[in-house]
Amino acid sequence: MGLKQQQVAELEQPETLENISVTSERITKIQRRVSMLDHFPAGLDRAAVKSTLKKLNAWKEMKPVQKLLKDYTDGNKAILDDENFVIQLVQDTDKLNLIAFEGIKPTIAVCI
Repeated sequence: MGLKQQQVAELEQPETLENISVTSERITKIQRRVSMLDHFPAGLDRAAVKSTLKKLNAWKEMKPVQKLLKDYTDGNKAILDDENFVIQLVQDTDKLNLIAFEGIKPTIAVCI
């Protein structure tokens, strides 16, 4: 019962700078682990992993992203071997259907 109350309290926490800074630290921890890899697993390349990390950083205020980051830093996903860690991270991030946020890019309109 105590665990359930703790989880409910975490879900009801207002968005604070502390939560965002903890989330940013989690992203940094994941980035460090990924950067230590000698090579990426088959089927994944640097661009796909980099895109995943960008998505997580762009949407770090969302509860599902915060939960995913917590699972991969303090939860049961943190104990995965490096290859499965990266594969699962990319797959779980894709399940959240996040759009990569790279800002507004200028376009050139040509009038004839």
